[in-house]
Amino acid sequence: MATRVTLRQVAETAGVSIGTASAVFTEKDWVSEPVKASVVEAARVLGYQPRRRRADAEPPVTDIGFVSWAGEAFSPANPYYARVLHGAQQACAGQGIALTYEVVDPGTGRLPLCVERGQVSGLLVLSYGSDREYLRRIIEAGVACVLLEHTPLDLPVDHVRHDDENGGYLATRHLLELDRPGPVPALITAPENIAPATWRLRGYRRALEEHGLRFDPQYVRYCDFDVPGGHQAMLGLLDLPVPPTSVFCANDESALGALDALRGRGLRVPEDVALVGYDDVPLAEHASPPLTTIAADKELIGAQAVWHLLERLRHPGVASRDTRLAVRLVRRGSTALGPADGDRP
Repeated sequence: MATRVTLRQVAETAGVSIGTASAVFTEKDWVSEPVKASVVEAARVLGYQPRRRRADAEPPVTDIGFVSWAGEAFSPANPYYARVLHGAQQACAGQGIALTYEVVDPGTGRLPLCVERGQVSGLLVLSYGSDREYLRRIIEAGVACVLLEHTPLDLPVDHVRHDDENGGYLATRHLLELDRPGPVPALITAPENIAPATWRLRGYRRALEEHGLRFDPQYVRYCDFDVPGGHQAMLGLLDLPVPPTSVFCANDESALGALDALRGRGLRVPEDVALVGYDDVPLAEHASPPLTTIAADKELIGAQAVWHLLERLRHPGVASRDTRLAVRLVRRGSTALGPADGDRP
């Protein structure tokens, strides 16, 4: 029996993505005439016959977009962001779906190019917080959305985020259980408009309250969730009349900057100052000392967003969901005076 020629074979022969090849046969108007001619010729040579669909059949999902907001910390060079994008790419590959990436600036008023050109059925939006009106316009353009690491909105969208309040609680509780001398554990975090930072701060405060300790604003410093910001924030904490002996950094990059600042002042970690980060990026395990941190499954959040988006595309009336992925404490040398004992619940 002859093997049926697949759309993937046609796409490979024509030198285009499978999404572009599909767009030719579903008569999308954004495909250029030269590309269309190339795909049609490849199909003729290979003997490809598009499957006929019932009039009421759901169209296939072939292309989705992945967008992030310009000016935020998300970029392919960011160790957290790159893993999220990789998880989304792997999930799309498993479904035979093309994923396009774009950085957008809602302040310009222009929708993502992939939306303006009708190239995608849905969007994954990785953003700390954004203009509700801008997202509403994307939805009204007929494009479904799933928001990652975003404050929940009253829109027909799904949200996928980590349980950052619990993560902040676990990190702070761990420092408190070390029973170090000195003031309350300090916190290096990001401004309150950064949604995950806000939730981690709530967890920090909950752990303090649980231990009967008062929240002290002088031991909370804000930065841009990067290495230089963590370095400067740590120096500010060390210059306090009573400097902290334990510090929770609400992401690993700021924790790496804090480590540099502590070394520059001749302080030892963890003997003089215990330090906890957040995200468990690859560099955390290879820091000196290895960084105790809160592990968040970055690939899973990207993949989960894809799965939610596909479900929403196939069943547009499904109720909005707010999915929070579990996080866990990974105990390493930056808080352990002896050998680290691995993961703790």
